[in-house]
Amino acid sequence: MAETLNITLAKALKLKNRLAGRIAKLSLTIQTYNSTQEKSEQIDVRAAHAERADLVRRLTDLKLAIALANAPIQRDIFELAELKAEVTLLAALNTKHGTFLEGYPTSGQVTYIAQFRKTDVDAMTEALETRIDALQDKLDTFNAKTAIAIDAGTIAAGEVK
Repeated sequence: MAETLNITLAKALKLKNRLAGRIAKLSLTIQTYNSTQEKSEQIDVRAAHAERADLVRRLTDLKLAIALANAPIQRDIFELAELKAEVTLLAALNTKHGTFLEGYPTSGQVTYIAQFRKTDVDAMTEALETRIDALQDKLDTFNAKTAIAIDAGTIAAGEVK
């Protein structure tokens, strides 16, 4: 059986991002150097492809371990994502309200009626951000306290080279 090490979820999430970054770089190398001019630098694309396949397998296993460990707090993770999406929606909301002179060359008056006014949007956003901060603190604490067993080779694969 492969050697495993216990790491926190916080570290596992960083490892996941590092592995995904390495996979992206290898993908680009494979795409860029698969077909090159005869006298240009030749990269071992087959070796890069094999390394990428190994990292994808490791990343898949890591994502599964993270998902299983997150089961007790998954609802909070989903809620956090939806609250952030709502903040994005509100930030893009046009809150123009009132009568304005618009148009060129013959300016005319245009009256806008905003159902959510800027003060409403600001208050809603502030309330959402308060809830987001509380959920993020809860997740950060969970990630720092929860340990999972990860293959030592996967940890080594994610180390900075």
